[in-house]
Amino acid sequence: MKSQAFKATLLAALVALTIGSVPTATAATPKNQLIVGFNMANLTSIDPHNTNSIESHHVIANVYDNLVRLDPQNRGKLIPGVAESWSTLDDGTIIFKLRKNVTFHTGRKMTAEDVAYSLRRSIKLGLLGASYLKQWGYTPQNVDEKFYAKDEYTFVLAPADPLSPNLKLMALTRTVGAIVDKEVIAKNEKDGDMGRAWLASHEAGSGPYTLVQWNPNDVLLMTRAKDYWGGNAKLDRVVIRHLPESQVERLQLEKGDLDVAMQLVSADIDGLAKNPKITIERVLGSGYYYLAFSMKDPDFAKPEVRRALRYCIDYEGINSGILKNYGQVGNSIVPKDIPGYVPNIGNKYDPAKCKKDLVAAGYPNGLKKQLLALSSVPYSDIATAVQQNLSKAGVTAEIRTGNGDQVYGPMRNRQFEMIIGRTGSSAPTDPDGWVRTVAYNPDNSDASKLSNLQAWRESYFSPEVNKLIDEAGSINDEKKRAELYAKAVTLYEESAPPFIPISRFIDPFARSSALKNYHPSLVGMTRWNEVEK
Repeated sequence: MKSQAFKATLLAALVALTIGSVPTATAATPKNQLIVGFNMANLTSIDPHNTNSIESHHVIANVYDNLVRLDPQNRGKLIPGVAESWSTLDDGTIIFKLRKNVTFHTGRKMTAEDVAYSLRRSIKLGLLGASYLKQWGYTPQNVDEKFYAKDEYTFVLAPADPLSPNLKLMALTRTVGAIVDKEVIAKNEKDGDMGRAWLASHEAGSGPYTLVQWNPNDVLLMTRAKDYWGGNAKLDRVVIRHLPESQVERLQLEKGDLDVAMQLVSADIDGLAKNPKITIERVLGSGYYYLAFSMKDPDFAKPEVRRALRYCIDYEGINSGILKNYGQVGNSIVPKDIPGYVPNIGNKYDPAKCKKDLVAAGYPNGLKKQLLALSSVPYSDIATAVQQNLSKAGVTAEIRTGNGDQVYGPMRNRQFEMIIGRTGSSAPTDPDGWVRTVAYNPDNSDASKLSNLQAWRESYFSPEVNKLIDEAGSINDEKKRAELYAKAVTLYEESAPPFIPISRFIDPFARSSALKNYHPSLVGMTRWNEVEK
C-alpha cells in the first residue's frame, strides 16, 4: 500500500494537471482522464452497504462489482455481473455461478464466500442496505443459513419469506449487492465492526477502478484497475471535483476543464443545451421528489391534517418552474408506464380547500413546523417553493438545509417533522419496487430499524396494504400482481398517507460531446469504464 503522503502528492499533481493554466480558448481535460464535477456535500460515505446517496453511488458503481447488473441501454433488463449465470428453484432459491477470473484489487480471487460475507454483513450490522433484506425475512439469526457458498464458485441465496426471485435480483443490482473482499475487511476490523468504520472512507472492491484518494468536499481520485475481468477501463483515471455552484460548473464545462457536470440549475442546463460541443442527458428516474411528514408528530398523526396539506402544493407550478429539467408531474406513487397504475387518483392543488380543511381539522391559525432539505440542487429550491405554498394556508415551514447525514439522518431515526426528499425504486420496471419502497412497513417498532423503507421512516403502518404487497410479491401471474398492487395503491391513497409525491424525478446532466460510450444508469449506478474521448 502506498503511503498517505505519497497518495496526497499524487492526487495534488493529477488535479493540477486537470485544471492547469491552459488558456480558456484552448482548454481541454487530459485525454486519459474523465473529470466529473458535482456538489460532494452528500458524499459522506462509500461503504456500499451503508449509503443511499446518489453521489456515493457514482463511486461505488466503479470500484465494486455485483452479482448482476441492470443494462443501462435496455431499461429493466438484468445482465451478468460477477455471476456468469444464475438459476432459480421452485421454492424461490437462486443459485449463482461465479466467474473464475474475478480478482479483488489486492489480487486475491473472489469466491462465493466473499459474496456470502457481503450480504450477511448488511444484516448483521444493521446497515442501511439491510432494509432490503430484512423485508424479505432475513435476520441476523438466519443469514448464515440462507446466504452460503455451495462450493468455491457457487453462491446460494435461499428464501426466507415468499418473494419473486426477480425482485431480489433487481435489488441486488443496487449498492446493497456490492461484493467486498472479506480478507481486507478482516484486516481493518475494529471491535467486531466488520470494517464499518474503515470502509466508510476506503474500498475493498473488485471493480474497474480503484480508489486512490478522497478528500471530502474537495476531490476524489480513482485509477484504472489492472487486469479487470471485464476488460481494462478505457481511461486511466477518474477525478471527481467538488463544485457546489452551478454557474462554476457551467463555465468550467464550457472552457473544457470538465467532462461531466451534474446538479446544474435548470437555467444553466438550458444555456448549455445551445452549445453544440455539449450534450444534455436526461435520465427518467425510478422514484419521486416528495414532501413527507412524520406521523410521530401529533399534528401529522391526524389524517384530516395530512389530507388537507395535499391540496397545498402547486404540483404543476413546481414542475414547470424549478423542476423544468429535473422532473415531470407525478402525483401518485405508481407512474402511468408501470403496471398497477391507478388513474384519477392522487393529489390536486387547491389552496383554498387546503386552508378550509385545516380550519375544519381544528387549525384556524395553521401550523408551524421544521422542513428539512438537502442544500444541493434541486432540493433546496423545492423546499422554498413548498414553504411558499404552505404559507398560503397559514402553515409556517422553517427550512433547515444540510448534507445527507444532517437531513436524511433524522428521518432514518424517525426524528423529523417534514422533509423534502427523493425515493428510488428497488425494482425500477416492476410495480413492487414502486409500491413497496413507499407504502410497505411490516414492523412499525423503532427497534426494527427498517430505515430504507419510506413508510417506516414516517411511522406509517397499514396491515391491509402490507398484506396486498406481500401477496403480489409472492406470485408470478403478472395480471393478478398488477391488480393487487392497484388495490394497495388505492388503499394507501385513501388513508391520507404522510407521503406527497411532487414529481417523478429526472436526472439531468451535461457532458462534453467528445465523450463516447457514456451510458447513464437509471438507478444512479453509472459505470465509466467504457467511456472514451
